[in-house]
Amino acid sequence: MGESRKKRAVLIGASSHSLPPGLAEEIHPDDFIICADGGRDVAEQLGLRPDWYVGDNDSGGRPEGLPATLLPSEKDVSDMEMAVDQALRLGYRELLLLGCTGGRGDHHLANLGLLEQIDQRGGHGILMDRTNEVRFLGPGSYRMENRPKYHYLGLIPLDATVTGVTITGVRYPLNQFTLCRGSTRSVSNEILPGATAEITVQTGHVYLIRSQPEPMDP
Repeated sequence: MGESRKKRAVLIGASSHSLPPGLAEEIHPDDFIICADGGRDVAEQLGLRPDWYVGDNDSGGRPEGLPATLLPSEKDVSDMEMAVDQALRLGYRELLLLGCTGGRGDHHLANLGLLEQIDQRGGHGILMDRTNEVRFLGPGSYRMENRPKYHYLGLIPLDATVTGVTITGVRYPLNQFTLCRGSTRSVSNEILPGATAEITVQTGHVYLIRSQPEPMDP
């Protein structure tokens, strides 16, 4: 199947106002573009050629001319969740979610929750909008280069306690720290100039959020 040669799936929702600046630089020629309903219009406005359509046609999307996963208007899952499911079924493990924040609060939070579903199914997801890049992290060690460049880095604990949190290469390092859900201790950090952040989580899960994009150094 032709799409199996492509390395990453880019999933586009209908929230065109939430797209990050410089999006053209984020889309690679070999990305597989999956449009969740009205995301097809968004993709075509950006000059992108969709590869797959998922939806129920209630947000202006249309399946004509594309392989499609058609959904009933009354269903138990969102178009974006089914787009994630389709990407994983096609064998993609790197997923970039665009155009899926900034509108309805329930959809915004549900789309953040899809990052955990991607992780549980063996994938790696990033949700990106105009001012944020969000990842879901479980126990393990991670390296984070500041590319593309953002001013802030924060961890948001999702479990009651997240233990053994160590962060280096940042303005405010932590060493074997325990984060509690609802605490703001781990927000508004910054990767040091020229450094790579090293993040370790022993138990629990967090959102890693980079925010306030900045222009890259020449």
